[in-house]
Amino acid sequence: MGTAALALVTDAACAPRTEPPLSILLLTLDTTDPRALGCYGGPPGLTPNLDRLAREGILFENARAVAPLTLPAHASILTGLYPLRHSIRRNGETVLPAGAVTLAERARDAGFQTAAVTAAVVLAPEFGLDQGFAHYDAPPTPANVTEHLASSRPAAEIAEHALAWLQNRDRGRPFFLWLHFYDPHFPYDPPALPAAAAGDPYLGEVAAMDAAIGRVLDALAEEGCLERTVVAAVADHGESRGRHGEETHGAFVFDSTLRIPLVVRLPGHERAGERVAGSVSQVDVLPLLLRTAGLPAPGPDLDGTDPLDAVVPERGAYFESYFGTNSFGWSPVAGWVDTRGKYVHSSAPEFFDLARDPGELEDVLGTHSAEVEHARARLRELAGRPRLRAEEIDAPQVDLQREIERLGYAGTGEPRAVEPEPLATTTLPSPHRMVQAYADYMNGRELHEEHGDGEEAVRLLRRAVGANPGNHKAWFTLGLALQNLGRFADAVDAFERAAASAGGERIPAELNLAVCLYNLGRRSEAIERLDRALRDTPGPPGALELLARLLAEEGRTEEAGRVRLRLEQSASP
Repeated sequence: MGTAALALVTDAACAPRTEPPLSILLLTLDTTDPRALGCYGGPPGLTPNLDRLAREGILFENARAVAPLTLPAHASILTGLYPLRHSIRRNGETVLPAGAVTLAERARDAGFQTAAVTAAVVLAPEFGLDQGFAHYDAPPTPANVTEHLASSRPAAEIAEHALAWLQNRDRGRPFFLWLHFYDPHFPYDPPALPAAAAGDPYLGEVAAMDAAIGRVLDALAEEGCLERTVVAAVADHGESRGRHGEETHGAFVFDSTLRIPLVVRLPGHERAGERVAGSVSQVDVLPLLLRTAGLPAPGPDLDGTDPLDAVVPERGAYFESYFGTNSFGWSPVAGWVDTRGKYVHSSAPEFFDLARDPGELEDVLGTHSAEVEHARARLRELAGRPRLRAEEIDAPQVDLQREIERLGYAGTGEPRAVEPEPLATTTLPSPHRMVQAYADYMNGRELHEEHGDGEEAVRLLRRAVGANPGNHKAWFTLGLALQNLGRFADAVDAFERAAASAGGERIPAELNLAVCLYNLGRRSEAIERLDRALRDTPGPPGALELLARLLAEEGRTEEAGRVRLRLEQSASP
């Protein structure tokens, strides 16, 4: 729906008033490196709409994500709690607990209309971020494992859905509208490359997102509503783009993925053009929006504080990545950053003096003991605060997790029963020591899945598991690559390693292992593996068919009949 139609309607909620509340428009920019925006020193002309927000509003120069992952970061934006306390540590595993109080719930209780339009399945309503939204528009999730849906949708479509909702809303009440734009996420496939992108597809995606945001802002301006709306634009995390050996994001906690853009435009251009240099976190967005929109203050139980409150004496930010604790056998990384520097805790702790070394190239842990102890004290204090109990997504959600993996989140898997504490002592390898092993795994996986280069994939994957033997995803992918090459004996060894893990590849590893054993003539072992795997899963049909055939060939006709009956039952609606 075009903006002209919106301009024809008079909006009572946006007419001049003497008292708050104001409406709220929250724009979350997935995978957006601040260096891509003109207002942060990026290419001129690439992001005119976000740049306009910065000129007319407040730009935070030193904002950071709580984690370089979409779901935990958005949960913190919407609750004002760090992941340690709201319990979502990775994508695709746990649900935001019902005990969390979201920005949407606070706005709803104040009489606001609430709506969200999200662009990727990683923010599907199954994960609980729909709490408080009367309207939650998200991409559809799969109904079964054979159905492959579009896991994300482009910015232009998000804008269309937003304009449609704005057109049909109740104009007698303020609104809280959250729009999530996914475009800059890998793989980069922009609809067009503007001149300012200079042939860079990632920048093209950022430009497409900015153009869609401009449509929504222009519609609100034409309607006369923009001056009664607080607008906040914040990224969930950045994109490393090769810095520190990381092509995308998630695995490490360098500022190449933690530093984010955060811009807030207040009605009447209040504090226009101001740049705030102090440390700010995503948990500060909720209290900032509540205050500026005229809603009740959240109370002292949050981790976030209003970053425009001059009374707060000292600011810092917690961050973490539990991305590889399940899938790759890594220690968690967690830390604290403030004006003293940046402490990163893992099995190999680090400290970076950001004032002298903003690129985080030199670990100076040994010469900054006072600063390190200060950061550790902040982590201990945070770990002592009350927490919400983690809630796993309803089983089975294999289809939803598979869609999230298609978006490039290789770490999606089964959660541990208890997550390690931020200051836990562990002998597991630090992610920051696994940079090359992780790159080998990701490159080997891409070669296997996208390019069919089996021999090179095997070489890289063998090097990955040699350096990081706890990476069960690498073992599983190595098994698939070897199996495709007909090297069944070698594949058996790789699948055995993957099947021994409690991770998400255990059952698929067992099934593929059985196929390899069958091809090696080890029929009875293949039956045993198939039977073991199929006790815990309803299918897939091909595995049931193979088990029935092998049982029949072994003369075990009664057992084969039971498997065929199970196959028929699974096929019936």
